[in-house]
Amino acid sequence: MSNKKGFTLTELIITLIVVAILALIMIPAYRGYVKRGVATEGKALLNEINAAQQIFYSRNGQYYAGTAGQQMGASFGVDARRNKYFTSYQVVNDGDKFTAYTDYDGKKMTLKGSLTEEPEIIDGYTDYSD
Repeated sequence: MSNKKGFTLTELIITLIVVAILALIMIPAYRGYVKRGVATEGKALLNEINAAQQIFYSRNGQYYAGTAGQQMGASFGVDARRNKYFTSYQVVNDGDKFTAYTDYDGKKMTLKGSLTEEPEIIDGYTDYSD
C-alpha cells in the first residue's frame, strides 16, 4: 500500500475548468444585478422629484424648474447628494407639465409628469446587453 498525498494534475485541471465555467455564468448575471440596482436608484430619485413637484405645485401654482445636485434645491427639497450614482438632476417646467432628467455613466433617465396624468419614467440606463 502506497500512502500518496496531494492532487493529480488531471484533478487540478478539471477543478479549474469547473471554476471557469461557473465564472462565465455568474459574471454576466452579476453585471445585470448591478445595473438593475443602479437603475433602481435613478427611479427612486425621479419618484422623489415627482412627489416634490406635486407639493411644490400645490404651494406655488407652478412646477419647480432648475438644476440641483451637490447642493439641495432650497425651495424644492430633493437632495441627490446621498445617492451613489445619480447625484444630480435637472427639472424643466413646461407650464402644466414638467420633465426631470438625471444621468449616470452617460445614460439618461427621464421623468415626465403633470397633475392630470400618471408620471412616466423613461429608463435610458438599463441596457442588459454587454
